[in-house]
This record gives sequence, C-alpha cells and structure tokens, in this order.
Amino acid sequence: MALLDERILIDKASQGDADAFETLVKRYEKGVYNLAYRLIPDREDAMDVAQEVFLKAFQALPGFRGDSRFSTWLHRVCVNASLDLLRRKQRTQTYSLDEPITLKESSVARQVEDDGDSVEDLIETKSLCESVLSALDRVDETHRTVIVLSDVRGYSYQEIADMLGISIGTVKSRLHRARHGIRKMIPSEQIASSVVKTDERRDRR
Repeated sequence: MALLDERILIDKASQGDADAFETLVKRYEKGVYNLAYRLIPDREDAMDVAQEVFLKAFQALPGFRGDSRFSTWLHRVCVNASLDLLRRKQRTQTYSLDEPITLKESSVARQVEDDGDSVEDLIETKSLCESVLSALDRVDETHRTVIVLSDVRGYSYQEIADMLGISIGTVKSRLHRARHGIRKMIPSEQIASSVVKTDERRDRR
C-alpha cells in the first residue's frame, strides 16, 4: 500500500468512512494480532486485544497527525492494551531480569553483558524456535516487550523508546538483559553459535 493511498484511507476513516477503516484493518490486523500474542501470550486474549486496538484506533483516528508511521502508532496502542491486560490478569509466573541476586546478608544487581545476538539469531531449528518462544513467555512483560519490539518486529531503539516513553539507554539495557536471560533459559547445545547479526540495521533506520 502506497503511503499516499494509506494517507487517503486514514483521512477518510477519521471522518467516519467505515469502508476505508475496514481496508486499514485488513492491512494491519495480522501484525497487530501477532504482536499481541507475543506479548501476552494467549490466543483468545490476543484476539480480544486486537479487537480493542482497532476500536481504540477508530475512536482516536481524528487525532492522528502522522508524526509516526500508522503501523507504529497502531503497535503503540497494541503494546499499551497488551500490558494493561497483563497487569489485570497476572496469571503466569514470570522472572524479572532486574531483580537483584540475593546473597546471605545483602543483594547485588545483576550484571549482564549483551553478546549482540538477537532472538532471531537463536532460531535455527524448530525445536530451538520452540525453546526461544517458551523462554520468551517466561520473561517479565517489561523485558518481553522490548525484545518483541526489537527482535521480532524490528523496531529501532528510538521507535521503541517513543512507544514506551523511556530513554534509548533504558531500551538498550532492557534488551541486553532480556537477550541474556533468554539465552540462559535455553540448553547450550541448542544455540547455534555460527549465526551472528548486529544491531546496525536498527541504528540506521
């Protein structure tokens, strides 16, 4: 879809054109659902969140000024809706990567070095893919969000910072911890050491 055509659809939808909005929904519903499912994850909850996202988007469209891509704006709404649902339900046990390590008489913050590999770098076989996704589900929502936005959706540090209302430094810190934490949950023999990528593509966006 050309940007000009999309802008026309957005303008029409913001004026109440249901057909124009339906076209936008068809264009983005799969991406919104996939993002919600990676953040929650529960298929029925993800479907509910996706429906909520498009309802909120339709109501908020008159205020959309085009400062960011429409898809980025939609995903920001999706992230907020997903995190709101997670906070309401709190059904599964997750592990905070910011939680200090408790010693006998004190505690220390976890020191995590990022090896530069994204979650996508770890996925070489079906079994490894399943291990990565299982580990991702066990990470607390704060870190799961940044790793999904970065390594699954491919957003830049700046875009993620804007979405979440945090600094780029915080994005990098959470991403580093999330990657390291997920790698620690996966059997070492499953990790393909030959697959290496860098974050340069994100910094260039």
